[in-house]
Parts: sequence; structure tokens; C-alpha cells
Amino acid sequence: MTLPTSIALGGSDDIGFGAVIPFYLEVSKERIAIARTADGLFAFDDLCPHDGAPLSSGLLARRAIMCPCDGSLFDLGTGVVLDGPAEMPLRRFIVHEERGTVTLGRQLGD
Repeated sequence: MTLPTSIALGGSDDIGFGAVIPFYLEVSKERIAIARTADGLFAFDDLCPHDGAPLSSGLLARRAIMCPCDGSLFDLGTGVVLDGPAEMPLRRFIVHEERGTVTLGRQLGD
């Protein structure tokens, strides 16, 4: 995904602790999700790489998100599959929080 340097997604207050919020990026026609955990904010592809289900509808547990359809479990810090059936890792993105605004950056690993 090719993004401008950064995209402001919204206010920090819009993403409460334990929340997973989906966003549609008009510039790239893709869905991403932002999750707030005790470890901070994580930005990742909202669609499960195995079945395309919205991960923002899944179960968030500490630093992991579970796909609501196939039960695949992903580490939000690394994108690694913790439990299948998914085999492909989760795409992750840089996310910043500054002065009450959450901003999305480039895909990690680019």
C-alpha cells in the first residue's frame, strides 16, 4: 500500500482502551484497523489474510487479535500467526498518537 507520509485518522479519544476501530483509506481503497491495548496503539490490515473477515469484529486479547470467522490468532506487535488456519502474517503499519490525534504511517516492513 502506498500512502502519503501520514494520514490523520481521528482523535485519540475515539479509540478507547480495548477498542478495535476500522478505518477505510480512500487513498488506497483499503481497510485498516487500530487497536488500543495496555502496550499502546497497533495499526494493521483489517481483513484476515486467510478468509478476508473483518478483524475489527474479532476478539482482542492483550496483544493479539482473533479472526471472528476462522479463529486465526495474530500477534499485533509482530503480525505473526500465533494459531491458524491462517499462514500469512498480518500486515502492520506505523501509528502515532500526538496532541490528541492518531496518525497512520507507512506499512512496516517496507
